Amino acid sequence: MRIEVLTAEGVRNLKPVTLSPRERFNVFVGDNGQGKTNLLEAIYAVATLRSFRTAKLAELIAFGAPGSDDAAARSARIGARVLKDELTRVYELAIVPGGRRVTLDGKAARPLARYFGGFNVVVFTPEDLGLPRGSPGDRRRFLDRAVFNLRAEYLAQMQDYEKVIKQRNTVLKMAGQGALMPPRVNELLEVYDAQLVPLALSVANARAEMVERVSGELAPAFANITRTGLTARARYVSKIAGSSTETVETLLREGRVKDLATCATQTGPHRDDLAFELDERDAGAFASQGQLRAIMLAWKSAELAVLARAHGDRPILLLDDVSSELDPARNQYLFEHLAEGAGQCFITTTDGRHVLLDRDRADYRIRNGEISS
Repeated sequence: MRIEVLTAEGVRNLKPVTLSPRERFNVFVGDNGQGKTNLLEAIYAVATLRSFRTAKLAELIAFGAPGSDDAAARSARIGARVLKDELTRVYELAIVPGGRRVTLDGKAARPLARYFGGFNVVVFTPEDLGLPRGSPGDRRRFLDRAVFNLRAEYLAQMQDYEKVIKQRNTVLKMAGQGALMPPRVNELLEVYDAQLVPLALSVANARAEMVERVSGELAPAFANITRTGLTARARYVSKIAGSSTETVETLLREGRVKDLATCATQTGPHRDDLAFELDERDAGAFASQGQLRAIMLAWKSAELAVLARAHGDRPILLLDDVSSELDPARNQYLFEHLAEGAGQCFITTTDGRHVLLDRDRADYRIRNGEISS
């Protein structure tokens, strides 16, 4: 799988882009604030219809974008011609304030699920390096991005789950404010619990499966990058993954007293976590900064391997300024690993010398949002 042509217009500070990238490694060099990450964000957005930086796609629209004389008409447009299994398809995303338009091969993508599955992108950012010591919410979002790449239907499942959780929490808050009588509260909770249980199990089991698959590849990838003899692994921490419907129903019912006291649902995958371990100890607490960086890079390498096996080809890798965070030895190991196992890559850096690749490589300069070769 590879992008043959990428176009972008009206995306943050990027000047209009028409790019025919190299089949393997594409290195974009520029100072901070010049638009390197914006380019990767554009690729990620046209592939997934989401951003890895913000919950609102409209924030990708540049000031002074097409139609800027009319604030409501401002838009950003991103397109990618993608080759997969000797078949070329054209993915296009138009972003306007309050909405988006999505086309596949020039036609509206209906149902939207048709858009996904043939254009898989894995992104790695400097922020990911801090995940073992970050918040559980950040780790869940990180994991959800990975699961979505494995299962295109996961996005809809997650959105449905979040909708029901929001509705259930509204009932709990109204109960806490005395706006609902106890019989009505129990009646509504029964309704929402019936909807919640299958969705919660779908989300938790999909996450657990992804972590199990990645963990099998994580240890050898970590060993390849670090060569220290230490073992890294990942574990999904969940009260319900692998449970029966009856077990989850019981947990929700038994947890209602606490839910009512806190005005929030305490049981479900929105409370789960992704744990990283180094030699069977909590990596966030015991690993060095360099070891944590290596664990997260190994996760991404493992994720690429899992997705390649599942989909029959290697996903596209977006690597945002990670090499500057590593010591020279780990940096060398990383790029040796990528040269052996990665497909098409888009790599950003402030200094091209950080990217230790000497073949199958094209270099570009980004300055003030303009890309030049």
